[in-house]
Amino acid sequence: MISRSPITVIVALTLMLLLVLPAGAASIRHIDATVAENGDTQIVAEYSLNWAEKAIAYPAAVPLLSGVLGNNVQVHSVTPEKAELTVKHFVTVQQQPGTTTYKTPAISVADVRKKIDTFWFGNIISLDGASGSLTFRFPDGETIDYKDLTAVPSFEHVVSR
Repeated sequence: MISRSPITVIVALTLMLLLVLPAGAASIRHIDATVAENGDTQIVAEYSLNWAEKAIAYPAAVPLLSGVLGNNVQVHSVTPEKAELTVKHFVTVQQQPGTTTYKTPAISVADVRKKIDTFWFGNIISLDGASGSLTFRFPDGETIDYKDLTAVPSFEHVVSR
């Protein structure tokens, strides 16, 4: 019989428990989305993670970001408190004589939840967007703010030239 130290057994049991039980909520504090004229969007997301998310989910998620997000996303930095990235053509741009229309995508915490659940660490993360806010910044200087990120509808911003 192989003897194991009590600390090793406790650590193993704790890790197994964390993988089975959800642990608190990752809270989105603020997302700042700066839209370029071509629709590329620089996104800075500020959030808070609980200790289990910082210890297990964060280290597991960071290496997966590039593969999951694809070629349209350039990750600039990711920390346990903030992520900075640029998404190509995140906002649809339509040019017409005298106007440019920017159409944002709809954003839903439920859709994000479905994506997170596809990963082995998904049940560790409980996502809360209700207390967060979102700011879209357009090339003409206009800003649009949203509170409660549970579901943000698509909308159009028209710039006259």
